[in-house]
Amino acid sequence: MTVRFNPRELLTLAIQIEKNGYAYYTRMAAQAKDAKVKSIMQGLAKAEQQHITDFQKIEAALKPAGYDLPDDYQNPDMETYLRSLADGKVFSNLVPVEEIAAEIRSDLDAIRHALSFEKDSIIFFSEIHDLLPEGEPNRAAVAELIRQEKIHIAQLYALMEGRK
Repeated sequence: MTVRFNPRELLTLAIQIEKNGYAYYTRMAAQAKDAKVKSIMQGLAKAEQQHITDFQKIEAALKPAGYDLPDDYQNPDMETYLRSLADGKVFSNLVPVEEIAAEIRSDLDAIRHALSFEKDSIIFFSEIHDLLPEGEPNRAAVAELIRQEKIHIAQLYALMEGRK
């Protein structure tokens, strides 16, 4: 039996992840003590805002009937994994920004958390990418968003190295 899925659930979470990212980066930019950290956080907030729009466009363009899960996802363990993704409990970047901000004591803490946030985003967005069929036009758009998240990681690592 072939299991079908509707990626809208995952895209709704992707949009929420980006909204949380925007809220986090906006708050960290306001709290930053160092001008370079403030500037990077502001730039990342702006990028997350654009990603919200991008994921909303992807979601709107999806076919309504859904897709068959790829063959390597057609087993109970993978179905459980996908349900855990869809319920949003796997990723720390779905925690309210107020809870996260309460733990931030320094610019370095903010950078470290941002790195974790970006890594989780890449994992989640990669699953969306892999679940979309090869011929799905939005697959390339998701791949581009993953690439941009990798650039965010590079920026944050460079910023962190400057703090040591």
